[in-house]
Amino acid sequence: MSLSPHIPVLPEEVIQLLSQTESSSPKWFLDGTAGEGGHSRLILERFPDCHLILVDRDAVMLERAKANLPLERQVFPYNLNFSDIDREVLDAIGCPGLDGILVDLGVSLFHFLHSGRGFTFKQEEPLDMRLEPRLGVKTAADIVNTSSVLDLKKIFWDYGEERWALKIANNIIEVRRKKKFETNLDLAELVKGSIPRKLWPKEAHPATKVFQALRIEVNAELEHAEKGIRSLSSLLNPGGVIACISFHSLEDRIVKWTFRDLKDQDDFSILTKKPILPTDEEIRSNRASRSAKLRGLKRILPIESIG
Repeated sequence: MSLSPHIPVLPEEVIQLLSQTESSSPKWFLDGTAGEGGHSRLILERFPDCHLILVDRDAVMLERAKANLPLERQVFPYNLNFSDIDREVLDAIGCPGLDGILVDLGVSLFHFLHSGRGFTFKQEEPLDMRLEPRLGVKTAADIVNTSSVLDLKKIFWDYGEERWALKIANNIIEVRRKKKFETNLDLAELVKGSIPRKLWPKEAHPATKVFQALRIEVNAELEHAEKGIRSLSSLLNPGGVIACISFHSLEDRIVKWTFRDLKDQDDFSILTKKPILPTDEEIRSNRASRSAKLRGLKRILPIESIG
C-alpha cells in the first residue's frame, strides 16, 4: 500500500518545546507513537546529529514510519507500546538517557481509513479496533457481545462521555440475543437508532463517542498513557523535555495531572501553564488538528550545573 500524505499536528510547537532541552549533544530523542513518522522527520531535520528511538505498538504503523524516514541516520525502531520502554531497552542500544520525548496519544488517520479493523464508519469492516492485532486481547466485538449492560454503560460513559450510554447498552443487549455484532456498521447503525435524530451531533457521526470508548477499552489507552508518561519521564536526562499531544478531554486530563504530580516531586517543571492549541490556520489546513492539545514537562537541571 502506498504511503498517503501525512501532516503532523502542531509541528512547529512540538519542535519548539523539544528545543528547550538543555542536555549536551549528541542528543537522544524518542518518538513514542511513531504513526506515519511525521514528527520524527521534523526532529531529525531540526537536530541533524541526534539519535532517534522510533516506537509504535502497531507493527504496520512502525513500517510506515520507517518508510517515511532516512534510515541511514541513527534511528532505532521498536515494535513496542511506549509504556514498555525501560532502562533495559536504552542500555541495549547504548543510550545513556533521553533528552527529548514525544508522545502523540492520537490514533493515526491510517487506522480510520485503511487498517480494516473497524475504526471507521465509511465502509464495512470487522469490529476489531485492536492497535496490536497480533496480541490475543479482546476485540471490540468480543466486548459488545459478552459484556453486561452495566459494563457497557460504564465503558460508553467513562471513555466516551456518551449521555445515551444506558439506552445504547440496553439496545445492544436486545439485538445480540438474536444476532451477534460482527462489523463496525452493525454497531454504528444501532447507535444511530438509539439517539433521537434531532440530537445527533452536527459535525460528527452519532456513534463517534461509542467507537472512541470501545477503542480506549480494547487498547487500554488511558492506562498506558499514564504509565508511559511516568516511566518515560524517569528516563529523561537532567534538562530533558517530554511533550505530549492529546485529542480528547480524558487524555488531556491524564497528561495534565500526571505532569502536576511529577512536578510535585521537585524533579520537574511544567513548561506549559495551559495547553498549546493549533492556530486557526492549522485547523483550516489540517482538520485532524482541531482538538489537539500539547503540554510539555522538563526535568530540572541539578543546582550545581546551573550557571
